[in-house]
Amino acid sequence: MAGSRLLHAAALLSAALSEEIQIHGGKYTWGFKENISTPIGPGYTALPKELPGKLVITSFEATPFVGKNGVYMVDVGSQTGTAKELPGSGSINWPNSVTGVTADVFGFPAVVVGNGFLVPSHTLGAVYVMEASPNPEHLKAPVKITNDMAEKLPDSGWFYHEAQFVDVDGDGLLDVLTARCQFGVWPWSKKRGELVWLKQPASAALSGEPWQETQLAAGPDFLFCVQPNTKRLALVAPEFVGERIVYWYMQEDGSMASRVLDAASGPGFSCSWEDLNGDGRLELLATNHASANGSVYAYSFDGEDVATAEVTRHVLATGFTPAKVAAGQGSPGDAVAFRPEVAASEKPHIFLSGDNSNSIFLLVPESEDSDNWSYKTQKIADLNADIGRPSIGDVDGNGFADVFVPAFDAKVVKHYEFAKASSTVQVIV
Repeated sequence: MAGSRLLHAAALLSAALSEEIQIHGGKYTWGFKENISTPIGPGYTALPKELPGKLVITSFEATPFVGKNGVYMVDVGSQTGTAKELPGSGSINWPNSVTGVTADVFGFPAVVVGNGFLVPSHTLGAVYVMEASPNPEHLKAPVKITNDMAEKLPDSGWFYHEAQFVDVDGDGLLDVLTARCQFGVWPWSKKRGELVWLKQPASAALSGEPWQETQLAAGPDFLFCVQPNTKRLALVAPEFVGERIVYWYMQEDGSMASRVLDAASGPGFSCSWEDLNGDGRLELLATNHASANGSVYAYSFDGEDVATAEVTRHVLATGFTPAKVAAGQGSPGDAVAFRPEVAASEKPHIFLSGDNSNSIFLLVPESEDSDNWSYKTQKIADLNADIGRPSIGDVDGNGFADVFVPAFDAKVVKHYEFAKASSTVQVIV
């Protein structure tokens, strides 16, 4: 009888731990917490530092000519798990990346979203500002701050993926820095990108009038990452169209100069500035989006001035492919550097979306040596859905990272959490 009870207890323990995976290195485990449902497939998530405890999700239907859209907010700080739509967001055609805005910019917490994509009938995009609340008190509907840009040919519009707030002209007001792309699928379609900044008006910024726009550079298209702690504007743009990675920096006269960091990176998909090797200097973390042998790269520099420093490319992981090889399909997606135990003094791990591979991965550093760029690639799960942009942060204050993963086809954002490993958890993949 005692043996039977012991076996039963062991079976229950095994079932309880079946969702937990021991991470390479034996220090951490990964476990499932909850599904957050969305009415439409989630594409991008964000945990904006400007909106503590809030997860923002952009969703769209990836169909030509028709499709539903929405921007949703979840109070993950209180673990409600309920996605609430921001009013009016259904009119934003194919919303993309989200940026949070503190109340000192517009007088209330806000989010900014770029929209549009290369799918027919969705190519005309814009940049929108919304109040960051399912029950807005100040801005009842999204406000567009860009001019529509389209030529006479069908599907010739420009679309926007992201917008960042930067005081470009030094007048004390935060302007919007954005990249836009023209990339239609038809034979007559142009394929190009450009970096622009939108000057915040001194008054009535959200009146509905477009902000004054200035073209800064040709080339940046889908995304960019602003270099922190520089005297003048500097950024990196992994070009999807040009299939290269370019460093852009503003000169004293306000014009932009550039340096190609990698002319053979493949279609750019993700970038961020991170101290990956613990040497106190920021490296560039980037991915491409390929139909075969997609890769994760790190770029290190031998000096502080990226415009002149010697650059070295490190291949952190490669060999990623989509689940189905077809036009427009690629892998990997976004790479996010983080520490499973947020206060730990160690090299960061890298969470990787497989995008069209339908899988998620973890890159674990093999050594704490700053000269060692070896990582173990560990597949965490196959979600049987395209993977959107993940978000990572400690939302419950327990000291360990929470991870939110959009599973587009399943219409859910999956919430996972890391924990410290114990001897009772032995499940390894």
